[in-house]
Amino acid sequence: ELSSLMEKEKSRFKGHEIAGKTLGVIGLGSIGSMVAEMAINLDMKVQGYDPALSVEAAWRLPSQVKRIENLNSLVANSDFITLHIPVLDSTRNLIDASMFASMREGTCLLNFARDEIVDTEALEDALDSGKLVKYVSDFPRPQFVGRKDVISMPHIGASTREAEENCAVMAANQLRDFLENGNIKNSVNFPSLSLDREVEANKYTRLTISNKNVPKMLGQILSVLADQNINVIDMLNKSRGEIAYNLIDLESPPSEEVVAAIIKIKNVIKVTVI
Repeated sequence: ELSSLMEKEKSRFKGHEIAGKTLGVIGLGSIGSMVAEMAINLDMKVQGYDPALSVEAAWRLPSQVKRIENLNSLVANSDFITLHIPVLDSTRNLIDASMFASMREGTCLLNFARDEIVDTEALEDALDSGKLVKYVSDFPRPQFVGRKDVISMPHIGASTREAEENCAVMAANQLRDFLENGNIKNSVNFPSLSLDREVEANKYTRLTISNKNVPKMLGQILSVLADQNINVIDMLNKSRGEIAYNLIDLESPPSEEVVAAIIKIKNVIKVTVI
């Protein structure tokens, strides 16, 4: 009988309550902060780690989230760990043998961020030893096929009509903001940064400058402007890996000669006047 069979099979789904358990969130950006908030609503204790947390992301973060400054401390005190960080030189194989050694026995690791963040060999050792009781990811690995302690899922983040539409609208809005204001968000190889413009935006000229991330670049750029008595109203500088990006609002528009002088500076990649 179907009902008897269903009753018998329910033992396959036996698990643990998550209420009262501790979730460690690595990466507290837009997705990480949403995950943290949902976990709090499920009565979980949440602690988070993000050394590059922006002011904007910090404002979005629920007050119940406990900020942890040391990653080893976070993994050592979490029942569940979820990853929400990009792949950079500093995050590649971030979850390695030393991190697994710091974890509690029976920890569950969820990785829906990037495959390269977790060291494959160390992950396999942690599963074999029982240190890690479950690994859940949408990055399947051949060596884990058939393992009961690994749940491999398809990547379904954009598999709804609404998600596809939202992604298209988001991409269009972010491209428009870049073209009109020079602001960057969600770039794969440039830093994310946004500088508000004065209400009277047409009153000021904005320079966007891309350059190699080496010392003394900003000083050289500002010296060119100062030599021409061009006043800087506001500015923002940020780097990512080998690339730096600058937004500079000027009180008066620069001449073609000034722009050419900035372009001639060694290690400047591109200059745009908005």
